[in-house]
Amino acid sequence: MNCLVCHRPLSDPESVRRGIGPVCYAHEMAKEEVSMLADLLPMNEDMDVECRRDGTSRQVNVPHLLLWHSPDGFEWGYGGSGPAEFALNILYRFTCDREFSEQRHQEFKWEFVAKLPREGGTIPGDTIRKWIAERK
Repeated sequence: MNCLVCHRPLSDPESVRRGIGPVCYAHEMAKEEVSMLADLLPMNEDMDVECRRDGTSRQVNVPHLLLWHSPDGFEWGYGGSGPAEFALNILYRFTCDREFSEQRHQEFKWEFVAKLPREGGTIPGDTIRKWIAERK
């Protein structure tokens, strides 16, 4: 029998019973947990996204729920993996739509996150909601 996700052969009896290998199972469980966490977060209609740099630490008001690009966490002010991770999580925080966030975060990164000053700044929530509405 092969894994239903990655199609690799399954040998472990528990994996065969589930139909999913241990790595794919852990990945699927993590996705479920993120969805549950996102459902628990209150949506604040007046929320602006804020990021600040204080020496070597960074403060943001967006939870880091989706891990995709950056091993070092959120960044801004350029077009790398940290800003992409930040953009992904901003969109997810505002939409709770993983697919939309994954498809559009690079565009959002270049339009907003990469343009923030290195010391930090604010992206108005109204601007983010309008940007999302224009693309949904």
